[in-house]
Amino acid sequence: MTYLFHNLLHFGQLLHELGLDVHAGRMSNVAAALEHVDIGRKQDFYFTLRTLLVHRHQDLAAFDEAFQVFWRRPVGEWS
Repeated sequence: MTYLFHNLLHFGQLLHELGLDVHAGRMSNVAAALEHVDIGRKQDFYFTLRTLLVHRHQDLAAFDEAFQVFWRRPVGEWS
């Protein structure tokens, strides 16, 4: 979970740089919520993050694009 939390912090920083109201404290709430979600199911992981991190309708597109780029499967890596 430590590796995941580290990546969540980076993702939150990316969202903040894109103009979303995300700060490090919020990411600890996301990490706590993810303990109750099957993070192996990308859709569950996606909707948990989206629900907890997006608060304005106009931020949905930026979140969706950032999520797809940040959480994509690395090329040539194991699945």
